[in-house]
Amino acid sequence: TLPSIKKWLYRLAPRSRRERIEYLSEKISGSVGHYVVGQTVVATLNGLVAYIAANFAELEYAALLAIFAAFMAFIPLVGAVTGGIVISLLALLVGWQAALIFAAIYFIYLQIEAYLISPKIMQRAVAIPGALAVIGVIAGGSLLGVLGALMAIPTVAGILVLVREVYVPYQDSR
Repeated sequence: TLPSIKKWLYRLAPRSRRERIEYLSEKISGSVGHYVVGQTVVATLNGLVAYIAANFAELEYAALLAIFAAFMAFIPLVGAVTGGIVISLLALLVGWQAALIFAAIYFIYLQIEAYLISPKIMQRAVAIPGALAVIGVIAGGSLLGVLGALMAIPTVAGILVLVREVYVPYQDSR
């Protein structure tokens, strides 16, 4: 199980440092866990709105399109917009009116999500300044593509914990 694996890994550190390493590890994994939960809530809301918008636009396979939108919402910064564009283009196969209805509802929601919902959820989930999140996603995306963009914010959260808990106190003691 995970707790026994973690205890075994902690034993690889010198005994005098184990308590501190365990504390930092738990703090980092807690931060990453909160991010994943927050992102899951945002993606679920995104999928729900996509489902409602697809039903209003009378699109077939609304549930499937909503699942696609929810999965795309896990990609930071560009995923939800990309998902909305793809679904809007698919809605053009039904007609321009359907595409317009879907796009209007979905992209209005994305504005509400970007400025109200996501900041509230993520502020409680992970305390990462917005500028660092953007820089991390750009760097991660540039280095490792979509996988790097997905891993960027949890990595930044972990680095921030290390800076706050290790580097700053070390510099203060000098």
